[in-house]
Amino acid sequence: MYKFSWMWFFIGLAVLLAGVAFLRFYKEVADNMGNGVTSYDRYKIVALCVSGVGILMMFNLHNLVIAFIANLIFGGVLD
Repeated sequence: MYKFSWMWFFIGLAVLLAGVAFLRFYKEVADNMGNGVTSYDRYKIVALCVSGVGILMMFNLHNLVIAFIANLIFGGVLD
């Protein structure tokens, strides 16, 4: 059952802002922590995934995704 939560909205907003900041500065992060130009795309994809997870968390949809994956693994034990 879906239920909106203000706490998860603000946590998701913080994760989304972190992902956007990471997307804005991914070249500097890749230069300092990775292999430079060869890892630019990899860091950009990670930043986009973090932003997507932040959006899911903002609207409390991550619980639905986790429950769906658990139902796939454990064969419908969770309702």
